[in-house]
Amino acid sequence: MTIDPRQRLEAGISHLVDERKIISGIAVSYGDPTQGEAFSRGNLREVRLQDGAFVPDVAPLANDSIFDLASVSKLFTCIAVLQLVERGKLRLDQTVQEVDKRFSHIADVSLEDLLCFRANLQTTARMDAVPSAEEAEALLFDIRLGAPPVRKFYTDMGAMALKYIVESASDMLFWDFLRENIILPLGMTQTFAEVPESLLPQTVDCNYERRIVNGAYWLDTNCPPGTVHDPKARLLNAARPAPCGHAGLFASLDDMTKLARGLLGGALLGRKTLLEIGVNRTGGKLPDGSDSQYMGYLCYSKQPVQTFSEVPAYFGHRTIALNGFTGNHFSVDPEKNQFMILLANRIHNRATSVTGRANPEDKTETILWDDGKTYIVSQNFVYTKDKFLKNHIGDILAGY
Repeated sequence: MTIDPRQRLEAGISHLVDERKIISGIAVSYGDPTQGEAFSRGNLREVRLQDGAFVPDVAPLANDSIFDLASVSKLFTCIAVLQLVERGKLRLDQTVQEVDKRFSHIADVSLEDLLCFRANLQTTARMDAVPSAEEAEALLFDIRLGAPPVRKFYTDMGAMALKYIVESASDMLFWDFLRENIILPLGMTQTFAEVPESLLPQTVDCNYERRIVNGAYWLDTNCPPGTVHDPKARLLNAARPAPCGHAGLFASLDDMTKLARGLLGGALLGRKTLLEIGVNRTGGKLPDGSDSQYMGYLCYSKQPVQTFSEVPAYFGHRTIALNGFTGNHFSVDPEKNQFMILLANRIHNRATSVTGRANPEDKTETILWDDGKTYIVSQNFVYTKDKFLKNHIGDILAGY
């Protein structure tokens, strides 16, 4: 007996949210320019810290709940750069020094190399370890070019630099450019660099993240709703205009659906440009037979082995795909003219990093914390999305 893919998707969500509890909740949207489905399951908050103890404080998710987009914010940076290219204010073969001389050590790096992660950019110290936004920004302007990447290309640094490139080329603050050229034209009324206080009650809670770092137990109690989760963005936003180029935007599922349809409908970029974004510009076979990372313009490209591909199996080789550390996924296939969006929370009161990098072979589900209690481990949520979510959505979209 064949089970309807919508039933399989519901079962997959229930498995992740209700049974394994690997995420506290998820908002899902998929479709094409004229039809689609959107819904949410689970909670935007489960607990709060009160008098030194965690107490239940449950609030349900809705389609207008506001999520920290994390690295999905890079899509906005990519669109901004390519809009300026289409308008003749930037060229992909331009060097950084032609646009912004503050990045003196990467003066000869091209904008295209920044966009597609080909430049291995390194700061001389960890940006999130310095005490002030001024020192973090100084480290960014002092960024250096390391040895060419071989296997892993993904980095935040190119997108961080591209924020300043956009500001220099447009003579506008980054957020003002995004609002004027992406957010307002699409009617995205619930997308923010700084969430208004009135909307904080409907903003997803990324507080109480747990990690084991060098054997030490670490608990974040400084990330209430509306505070950006990414540590570099959190530090820079303390004294610099938000958002950063790599992370820091907040949006609802409804607004991200508008963004997907806006891209597919040509409201933001020309068709030729849209088709180029997801093309692989880095990946290939390595001597050991494995594949290096396939990257497009500030996005993932389709990897040959699906286990390691952020692009849904159903989508093609020109798909634009992004993930966010908080649990998000956004993908648009301009050839199929379809999209899928997953906004989830794997941060709140969960252990996000226990054994290092996520690993499909690692089956760690829970961990005993130093307070004597057991907590959910969400580290490998990234490797559950295909089986329980994306594959079923792909089957639904195939029927459109």
